[in-house]
Amino acid sequence: MNGSYNIVAFSVICAWIPIIVALFALIPPRRAVIAAFVVGYLFLPDLNWHFPTIPDVNKVTLTEVGVILGSLLLDGGRLFAVRPRLIDLAWLILCLTPIVSSLTNGLTIMDGLAMSMTVVTKWGLAYWVGRAYFTDWEAARELAVGIILGGLAYVPLCWWEIRMSPQLHSQIYGWLFISFRRDSAIFGFRPNVFLADGLTVTMFMGVTAVLAYWAWMTESPKKLLGMPMGAIAMALVVTTVFCKALGGVTLMMAGIGVLTMLRFPRTKVPVLLLLLAAPTYMIVRSSGEWSGQKMVEYAGMISEERGRSLAFRLQNEDPLAARALEQPWFGWAGWGRSHVFDSEGHDTTINDGLWLIILGEHGIVGLGSLVVMVLGSAYMLWRNVPTRYWTDPACAAPVALAVITILYMIDSLFNATFNPVASLAVGAVASMSFVAKKTFAAKPAGRGFEVRPTPLVSSITDIPYVHTPVRS
Repeated sequence: MNGSYNIVAFSVICAWIPIIVALFALIPPRRAVIAAFVVGYLFLPDLNWHFPTIPDVNKVTLTEVGVILGSLLLDGGRLFAVRPRLIDLAWLILCLTPIVSSLTNGLTIMDGLAMSMTVVTKWGLAYWVGRAYFTDWEAARELAVGIILGGLAYVPLCWWEIRMSPQLHSQIYGWLFISFRRDSAIFGFRPNVFLADGLTVTMFMGVTAVLAYWAWMTESPKKLLGMPMGAIAMALVVTTVFCKALGGVTLMMAGIGVLTMLRFPRTKVPVLLLLLAAPTYMIVRSSGEWSGQKMVEYAGMISEERGRSLAFRLQNEDPLAARALEQPWFGWAGWGRSHVFDSEGHDTTINDGLWLIILGEHGIVGLGSLVVMVLGSAYMLWRNVPTRYWTDPACAAPVALAVITILYMIDSLFNATFNPVASLAVGAVASMSFVAKKTFAAKPAGRGFEVRPTPLVSSITDIPYVHTPVRS
């Protein structure tokens, strides 16, 4: 990016926390949480103020501070109503591992605390808010609908930038993205809108398309803002394709594919295979057992440019993985210590994949805790919801949310698009896995079981709000 931020950007940033607190006063707290995370992530300026001893100040940290303040002031006790479960141990280890990483590398406790707070603000707080606020079937559906609405709001903005180039951030906030990528095979530019880059936009639009597709297939809800869910799903799918990031588009199609198999031929095994994809890749790539050359060849069949890009990423993975495994358990901590340098001190590698960043900085313990937190939550839901109920309208939202968290974990193999909305969804999936376990508790042999969900709704405006602080 280049240029400088204008008064609009600073005004929005300064007003954001009071706006979130006002949302808690004006609308039901759960919807205030959804609005704060979705709107904050999608529409606030992508600026970052760095400080040496506290987490960076940006739209993510400001949103989390605003939500915590709003919850404590106007919805007291909700954040403390969460009953800790075993899956939360992975969350705790993830948040504390940076301290150990710093100490084992001879850095100070203050450095470790600063890194720990950075991890907490990136993933930890959003996860805990998700655990606290999305503790019933209707709550999960509200979260899914809120994310879909965010994607729907981005559709016209994406198309404007596809046609005109990525300039909205500059025109509104005064800071210009320098990515003006075109694709000769597909019309227009790759949009950035108000996110970090076009890859992040494509991934977000792709997961909203997956959520909308499953809402359409399960009729939960049938309409949104008066529009049929099928039309919304189609608009999101087409927009994602024209965002022109092959990885995001491929993951969108994978998500739609595994969800379709829940109806035809009614099996959830593909979801389990998708869940195992990311950890399998991490193991075989970090151990050097697989070069990834076949994957490069397949990408090259689609586009030579995509093939070269993937080959470049894989070439960088090998030395970075080797460097990370020199300090396998807790990593090299921060300050670029996990990078590879030549004899003159120049950094010779580029690290784009989130899994390698975490492995290099916080080792197997840090990466393992992140994987367990994200995929463990999805696995528990996969295990606790019987196959025949995965297409039930009451269960549709948590099922789709579990799938999109898996997709974000796979995308983390090559990019770092994991965001607070995804972390919120992980927390929601974790809570819903415990709700599902209670809902589908084993019954005596010969006796049937029937789910009695909240009645279906045809529009977001019809969704009732029931505020019941359930301990999950």
